[in-house]
Amino acid sequence: MTAVEDQNSHREAKIRDILEQEVRDGEDLANDARRMIGYLLRDKKGYGPEDVRKGQAFEVTLGRETFWSSADFIVSVNGRMGMIIKCAAGSLDSRERQAVAAARVIASPPLPIAVVADPVTAEVLDVASGKVIGEGFGAIPTREQLAVIVKEKVTQPLDAKRLEKEIRILLAFDAIKCCVPQGGSGGVQIGPEPAEDKKS
Repeated sequence: MTAVEDQNSHREAKIRDILEQEVRDGEDLANDARRMIGYLLRDKKGYGPEDVRKGQAFEVTLGRETFWSSADFIVSVNGRMGMIIKCAAGSLDSRERQAVAAARVIASPPLPIAVVADPVTAEVLDVASGKVIGEGFGAIPTREQLAVIVKEKVTQPLDAKRLEKEIRILLAFDAIKCCVPQGGSGGVQIGPEPAEDKKS
């Protein structure tokens, strides 16, 4: 090995070590977020063990292919799913679309509320509009509040074309394996959306 090749090899190894450390740091932050959300749901928001499913995997079908996606938390009240929560290392605005797509895909009709959270804050989204309707851990609905939302907010099943679009968006996000460190950027853009979908 020449001196130049040896130098390049060391540089590549150093870059690989840095990237691997960023992935580990990102996953540590995501785990911190999961612990925080678990504590909030149990001790501050009034949910019981029967209301919260943690680390829930679910099937997603696209054409003849079946894939698996997951949610960090699926929250139900009185046996009805009402909220999905995705935890991340940071850059919550880049994860909003992923959480909304998951809420639209996991059940028919879609769940009314999606949440993205990191260790220091959270964003609450209205799934029908895709808009952020609350910020901070305090904005996450209590059990009593979610019961009212589930009862009063009527969501319509997605048509086949819209459902396929949401599945493709969700799978695109799921294909991104590495965590995004706090302050970084992330997410993907699935081309320009039609005018009627700008709000969602």
